Amino acid sequence: MLPIIDRYIFREVSKAFLGIITMMLLILVGSGYLRFLGAAAAGTIGSDVMMKLVAIEALRLLGPITPPALFLAILFTLGRMYRDSEMVALSAGGISGLRVLRAVLLAALPVFLLVFWLTLDIQPWANGMKRAIFKQQAATIELGAGIVGRFNEFSRGDLVFYVEGMSEDGERLQNIFVQNRKHGKLGLTIAREGYQQTDPETGERFVVLNDGRRYEGVPGESVFTLGEFQRYGMRINLPAENQALGNIDALPTAVLLQSPRLEDRVELQYRLMLPMAVLVFALISVPLSHSLPRRGFYDKVVLAILFYLLFMNLLAASGSWMAAGVTPAWLGRWWVHVLMLALAALTLSFRSPDLLGWWFGRLRTGHRG
Repeated sequence: MLPIIDRYIFREVSKAFLGIITMMLLILVGSGYLRFLGAAAAGTIGSDVMMKLVAIEALRLLGPITPPALFLAILFTLGRMYRDSEMVALSAGGISGLRVLRAVLLAALPVFLLVFWLTLDIQPWANGMKRAIFKQQAATIELGAGIVGRFNEFSRGDLVFYVEGMSEDGERLQNIFVQNRKHGKLGLTIAREGYQQTDPETGERFVVLNDGRRYEGVPGESVFTLGEFQRYGMRINLPAENQALGNIDALPTAVLLQSPRLEDRVELQYRLMLPMAVLVFALISVPLSHSLPRRGFYDKVVLAILFYLLFMNLLAASGSWMAAGVTPAWLGRWWVHVLMLALAALTLSFRSPDLLGWWFGRLRTGHRG
């Protein structure tokens, strides 16, 4: 059974952590919900998959937002204890800085295990599921009922469709207008009806138009060609974001562990760095939380946000540098954590020159609680 001090700090950090992560998750998932709502209104996705996408988005975000949530929770808890003179009472009772650090790391341990599971297992699965849903929705809606009665852009605006209606069985498009650009020429096509067809060998999708006319020429010039057709096929390209089903961030971690490719090693180290960030920021938060009694807490919040923004930027840069060969492969991305610890010590020495020596002096003392 844990000592009373450890249980107290564990309980207070846990309460603050749950409140902070709930608030962060509601804000971010709410933002994602609005994006999906806009996509549903535009006909890009169906309303039946919106809540499924929201749940998947929550799982995707939970891993990256957990380390900063714990960081803020520890700063808030220990900062409150300093403000209310609880830390002074603990120090007078022989509770050393090492004991406080141990209690904080005990609180961080289950969070470390949670983020480890989320980033190595759940997040890749969620990335793959999100892309699979968007790909399935694109196949269902792209040339289905979602396009009827409005102009629809494909291939980054090079192809524009307008469909007046659909047959009762949903298989045939009726009264179709198509505008497309190719090799600098603008083509306008109108047809009585059409239907979708997939090449069994290549998997490419086509719209086959029946009974129509086609106009083609260069905008600004007076020379256009006119042709009539009984049957005319047009290839439809899926948007680039839906073709990326096999992206690295959706690969299972077991596959990355066995891969010798540098890109896969970069992704693997990213997944391992987020759980490690939990422990690194737990270590940083203990000395950063030190303040005099009745001092404010909000300066620490600003400092914590700056630290984590710097960490996330360095995390992104380290991946680009490792992939481009700017940093050696043996160094990997782990230097980011070492740099953050060094910056925390440097910040402490500037904010309070005596604080760093005092705190490490407390760690060296043999006081026990």
